[in-house]
Amino acid sequence: MTSTDPHQAADEPAADSAQPARKRRLRILATAATIVVLVVGLLLTYLGTRPDEDPALPPTPAVGNTHPATADGTASSGVRLAANTLSLDPIGVLAPIVDASVIDGVLTPPANVHEVGTWLDGAPLDSATGTTLLAGHVNMTGQGNGALFDLGTMKPGQEIRTSDAAGNTTQWRVTSVVTRAKADGIEESVLAGPDGPRLLAVVTCGGELQYTDGVGSYADNVYLYAAPM
Repeated sequence: MTSTDPHQAADEPAADSAQPARKRRLRILATAATIVVLVVGLLLTYLGTRPDEDPALPPTPAVGNTHPATADGTASSGVRLAANTLSLDPIGVLAPIVDASVIDGVLTPPANVHEVGTWLDGAPLDSATGTTLLAGHVNMTGQGNGALFDLGTMKPGQEIRTSDAAGNTTQWRVTSVVTRAKADGIEESVLAGPDGPRLLAVVTCGGELQYTDGVGSYADNVYLYAAPM
């Protein structure tokens, strides 16, 4: 699917001093405009997987680093985070945060499904403003379920954490979890970039697994939004 970031100005700046900002906006626009189905790389393909196989893996997270949630499903924040980590405390997931690759203009999650990737044109983890966008695969043949396999089970009000490169931790409160059909386009708010209110967006695939010529991709994207506490 193709998306254009609504925050980009179409008019050419009047002064030379506006050139750096214009160049950054054009770079973001170019990336957003070429995100086809893989909004932030969220087309999950199963190369060589046939419909008579079962790529919808059992709902047991196959994530290497896990820790228990509390009995009522709230955050278990007793585990100190390593640098560059996403902690989905209510579902017991710890995932390393790495840079998401941009391949031919398409922003793609890490190949390792147990990691999540950060969009480098978004707000960095240590920013005081803007939207930080994290994306990861839901699962993958040969690797099992990814770090974000149960993202859609998260609920507003639950608490999650991130740590930046210096190991400083930010605690976030989930504000919404939304499922949107890829055919309807992307949630453009995830491409807000480093400006505006401070937000965290975490995105993965979801919905029905659909096949074209033996290659499968999920029909939906799942978006989690959170605000700093």
